[in-house]
Amino acid sequence: MKRLVRRAATSLLTRILLVEGITIVVASLAMPFAARTVLESSVRAIERDTLRQQAELVAQHVIPAPGGHWQVALPREEMAIYATGYDGRAFAVIDARGQVLAHSPFFLPDIWPQPPRAWHEQALTSGPLVGLSVPRAFADQNVRILVTQDQTRPGAVVDDVVRSFLAHYLVWLVGLLLLMPLANITMLWPLLRRMRHTARAATQLAPQNPGARLDAAGLPAEATAMVSAINGLLDRVEAALALQQEFAGNVAHELRTPLATLRLEVGRMAAEPARDEALAQIARMAHVLDQLRDLASLEHDAAPAFERFDLAGLAVAVVADRTPDVLAGGRSIALFGAEETVMTHGNPGLVAMAIANLLDNARLHTPPGTAIEVSVARPAQISVADNGPGVTEEDATRLARRFWRADHRRSDGAGLGLSIVQRIAHVHHGRLVISRAASGGACFTLSLAEYALP
Repeated sequence: MKRLVRRAATSLLTRILLVEGITIVVASLAMPFAARTVLESSVRAIERDTLRQQAELVAQHVIPAPGGHWQVALPREEMAIYATGYDGRAFAVIDARGQVLAHSPFFLPDIWPQPPRAWHEQALTSGPLVGLSVPRAFADQNVRILVTQDQTRPGAVVDDVVRSFLAHYLVWLVGLLLLMPLANITMLWPLLRRMRHTARAATQLAPQNPGARLDAAGLPAEATAMVSAINGLLDRVEAALALQQEFAGNVAHELRTPLATLRLEVGRMAAEPARDEALAQIARMAHVLDQLRDLASLEHDAAPAFERFDLAGLAVAVVADRTPDVLAGGRSIALFGAEETVMTHGNPGLVAMAIANLLDNARLHTPPGTAIEVSVARPAQISVADNGPGVTEEDATRLARRFWRADHRRSDGAGLGLSIVQRIAHVHHGRLVISRAASGGACFTLSLAEYALP
């Protein structure tokens, strides 16, 4: 669970969705407030323009009269607006002392306890009423034209429009904001899935397949640059491996002739312990060169030809070939499980090489008198065990490393044998397991993959 949380916390998609979530919350709170502020400002401006037009219309039709009883002779269609209180509109003509000289039927004089006295256009608000006072001069008298609108009446539709707009706006805003992460997931998910596929392909890169490269198709430009850099690194690594393999193969080839000549010259010497020791050392050197040659050929041939063959029969042939060397060293050898056919699928030449290296390892790393047992089992498994000194758990994890040896006194000189076996196991999608034998010695088990069977 903690691993999933850590992975989610470092995920690019999680970070994008987190930022978008914060953006949605902030936008959901800020955008309606900003929209309401802009709309209310626009509404006030529209209301003021409307009231100003109404005041100008009233001023055009004011008829001053002596005695303070003025008249406003609006056209019939205009007067109809003020004739009822349905729309909530009203007007009044007020003198400098605050006395109402003329007014519409539904004007409420008590709504303005302090009539406007400023000699300039002035917006007024009192409860649900909004109004505008416009100064005008008629003959020798200054008056104010006051027009009002009751916002609770049907004539004031602007506020209703604002409320309706904000309600719908909020729904659409939240819906559109929620579409943002959905759109990003739809867009980013295929890219992230492609990047995960590329990451899995990178984990499968191995020295045994140096020609493999990462595919940048379908990746974003930012990831393509990284993939190109990795592929460039793989090109350089492949070139270095090729030089190393070529060098090992050339060394093994070039030294075979001098060693053969040296063996002949030493063989002509008089029989004495020094000659026998020299011949043994030459034999070990030749064995190392053979292993270097085999390892180089394995590295070059990453995909050898497979065929159906009998593992038990192959084990019989290899054991028969190596038995003289085992017996010559004072050791015994026995083969078990070869009575029945054990069919498998692979490269018989490589598997024979692996069995031979396991036998040579047992012969070279055990003292005289050691009993070596070879066992064949289904579905495709062969084990080489001995009752020698065995190996520790720490050494077991290192034995398959190239050029590493647990016992320098009984060694083929390079520690290549088990590296070759492990490489062959990898080619066959199998594995090499090193354990302690029941007799107390070492046990090396080569298992070929079951799915390799036809």
